[in-house]
Amino acid sequence: MDTVQLKIKHRPFCFSVKGHVKMLRLVFALVAAVCCLADGALIYRKLLFNPSGPYQKKPVHEKKVL
Repeated sequence: MDTVQLKIKHRPFCFSVKGHVKMLRLVFALVAAVCCLADGALIYRKLLFNPSGPYQKKPVHEKKVL
């Protein structure tokens, strides 16, 4: 009997379904990392220039009357 040899088709990683999913995860991870760094930089800048916070309590007698 003849032996049947199966040819295994080698598909590049980026063309397989798993490859697309893994590349999408990588892209989303990179975008999330960039957003976290930008958020941290903006919070640092905000606290550096306004350390008391966004709201300053004023005494009652300084309220404006309309």
